[in-house]
Amino acid sequence: MRVLVADEISKSGVDMLKAKGYKVDVKTGLKEDELVKIIKDYDVILVRSATKVTKKIIKASKLKVIGRAGIGIDNVDVSAATEGGILVMIAPSGNVISTAELTIGFIFALARKIAEADASMKKGEWKRKELKGLQVSGKTLGIIGLGRVGAEVARRAGALGMKTIAYDPLVSPEVGVKLHVRLVTLDRLLEESDFVSLHTPLTPQTKDLLGKTELSHMKKSAMLINCARGGVVNEDALYEILSEGRIGGAALDVYSEEPPKGSKLLTLNNVVLTPHLGATTKEAQEDVGSEIAEQVIAYLEDNVIKNAVNLPAKLDPEIVPYMPLAEALGTFICQLGKCGTGKVEISCRGELAQKGTKIIAASVVTGLLSPISEEFNVNYINALNFAKTRGIEIVTSTSDDAGPFKNLIRVTMHTNSHTTSVAGSLIADKGPRLVEIDGSKVDIVPEGNLLLISHMDKPGMIGKVGTVLGDNDVNIASMEVARQETRGPAMMILEIDESVSPEVLEKVKAIPDLTSATYIRL
Repeated sequence: MRVLVADEISKSGVDMLKAKGYKVDVKTGLKEDELVKIIKDYDVILVRSATKVTKKIIKASKLKVIGRAGIGIDNVDVSAATEGGILVMIAPSGNVISTAELTIGFIFALARKIAEADASMKKGEWKRKELKGLQVSGKTLGIIGLGRVGAEVARRAGALGMKTIAYDPLVSPEVGVKLHVRLVTLDRLLEESDFVSLHTPLTPQTKDLLGKTELSHMKKSAMLINCARGGVVNEDALYEILSEGRIGGAALDVYSEEPPKGSKLLTLNNVVLTPHLGATTKEAQEDVGSEIAEQVIAYLEDNVIKNAVNLPAKLDPEIVPYMPLAEALGTFICQLGKCGTGKVEISCRGELAQKGTKIIAASVVTGLLSPISEEFNVNYINALNFAKTRGIEIVTSTSDDAGPFKNLIRVTMHTNSHTTSVAGSLIADKGPRLVEIDGSKVDIVPEGNLLLISHMDKPGMIGKVGTVLGDNDVNIASMEVARQETRGPAMMILEIDESVSPEVLEKVKAIPDLTSATYIRL
């Protein structure tokens, strides 16, 4: 077994691979054409962030594994690797402690105005009174995203005597109790916290999670910390809030553009800024090298897969077409606002019942969790295990009865407050379709921008909705209305060409006799 280490990883990781008898070559700084020439001789390539594993390199290879010593995979063409049957692994745990510690460091830096005091001293000033700080003990820390890093931050904050609250729709109450964290809504967290710390991925659903409206809910004295991903906080809104003194301060390690050249945040005194140092410690570098080496060995020696981001092998070609439909069903039901802890029932019916439910269930859960999970690499391989750790019960079933369809996938989400369901089918000559939402029959292509509106079935409703959208430059591509009885509750489903902003959605919700409106992007 031959391993190419294309970026610097720890000596301990290299030694682990050599101890297994693997031939390990460390060749860093190679360009694409240089890698193309030699990659055919290797079974494994290990990289960090510098080397790009492109489609051209992958096509020239006979690789079994691509190992990324770290969590980001922007430099690996995962689609090409999957097409080639190559397993792609990441090492997400090695950076956790270092990132959590930086977060705690930011809390102290903000509370005691350390950066401002340092700059003042270097100017020859002595501003003891002006630089009066805060004691963190007894203060409330609000954690947005209670995954690995968020949990470590909670443990450390508790040891400092801080009160900890958290917002994470995927965390069960039991996890909160174990961490001594009170789970609350996002609005409640922003209103109650003295410090707000972000630990959530950047996805279409979390982009601008904290905008002007959300930031305005924070206390005037509150401090914001982001060691997660740039773009989760709207930086223009943050600049406005900070420059007007509407919150106490902020500390950022990540930015929507890195480096943040020309950012207005660079001009403020009440912001602490660092150049994406979350994982930049000697220990983190050591840990990710060892972690990726251990995972590669476990896979090659025992076929144990951990932290994979794609499918490791070829699937039954008859089941592959159903996977995008299943994932879309999961994403759909999550964006309906029904995603959280509880039980998810996944029923495979008709022809699909004989093809196995595990990969279909994994596809559904991938769609369910990916938009909001801290584990932004949730995939067909790790989705079911990840759901289990978050307290989500997955139940699968099969039936020969698919009603009027040859095949049907039905996903039902049960929580303490509600039950909702959505069903889809792969229809000959038409492709994947959503065919049922909460008992209402529909026929929708599961892609693009959708607007779901619940309303009373009465004259003029379609026109009112169309007028609001038209006035706000939102073009309707198609529309249908599903109803179970005349003049009763109905559902309007619109396929639209543009995304719907929160402001426009609020205008739609304000229409009389309309009970709800939800924007969904698939």
